[in-house]
Amino acid sequence: MPQPFRLYRRDNGNYYLEDAATGKQTSLRTKSKSVAVQRLTAKTQAAEQPYLNLTMARAYLSAKSPEMLSRTWGEIMDDMAIGYKGSTRHRWAKVIASAPFRIIAPLALLNTDSSHFFAVLRHPRAGVSTNVWLRILHNRALDMGWLLAPVLHKKLWPKIRYGSRRGITLEEHRKIVAAEHHPVYRLYYEMLWETGGSQTDIASLHRNQVDVRQGVIMYQRKKLEGKNVAGVTLVIGPRLQKVLDQLPQEGWLFPEIRPRREGERAARFCKVCQRAAVAGVSLHCYRYGWAERACEAGMPEREAMSHLGHNSLAVHRAYARKAKNVTMPLEFYEQQKRDKIVALKVA
Repeated sequence: MPQPFRLYRRDNGNYYLEDAATGKQTSLRTKSKSVAVQRLTAKTQAAEQPYLNLTMARAYLSAKSPEMLSRTWGEIMDDMAIGYKGSTRHRWAKVIASAPFRIIAPLALLNTDSSHFFAVLRHPRAGVSTNVWLRILHNRALDMGWLLAPVLHKKLWPKIRYGSRRGITLEEHRKIVAAEHHPVYRLYYEMLWETGGSQTDIASLHRNQVDVRQGVIMYQRKKLEGKNVAGVTLVIGPRLQKVLDQLPQEGWLFPEIRPRREGERAARFCKVCQRAAVAGVSLHCYRYGWAERACEAGMPEREAMSHLGHNSLAVHRAYARKAKNVTMPLEFYEQQKRDKIVALKVA
């Protein structure tokens, strides 16, 4: 290993160290040569120790598992792609093909340090999703035992800051429906407004999921498939029934929209919003809008959470955080209880 530092003495008699790699000069604050040599030795040993540790670790690993020395981040990316399905797999393919992730794809795991991760996170084209997916990739490497220690400590990761989102208002919804020329898409937006479902879940509804006898729609959320989470059951109200009556009575409810990718549906919706002069919303904002309306109407949080298909109170609160929740006075609930008791006695 080359010497990391060079010792020299200036005209004023003080000894200095110069870093061979960076050229940075540091005063040893002494004019004694013997003291300067001692401090040089200490600095050199401190610089060599990590290198020696890494060399020894590689020697042990090469004996136990030779492939550990050559495994790259690209291999983990490919392994993750196998485990993903549907739209998640499509999004992951776009992520690993992006410019920020191409920085570390060919890099060996054992040669990775914090500077490489910061290069990804600070890339001009990096955003919130880059931060989120890099964390997932990093954790997968740790869980698989391919990474011996975290590249970045938890406190060093940049905080994830999601952009502000809001719900679609009734006025905006009416403008959007009026600006949409295709009758099937108009019904699709009406379904999103009435159900608060995600764009993929509603586009994938089948007539078999509509129970006319019980008056409900039952489906399993696509993003929660395989996670042993209860499905969504929606009671069909008069407005929703009016929309269902205009849809096919057999097969898929939206056969034209279902095969479309999320990006295609989102791009069409964006153009419709431009025609309607509605800004700052996406298809997903129908979920925010439904949650905000439910909160303002006084629907119990647990019921609204079940309707949206969430299994976390925190997620639902995030959806309805902008709603103005007006609570009734205690005497209202006390009167309700008294009315129920009287009704039971009469019965």
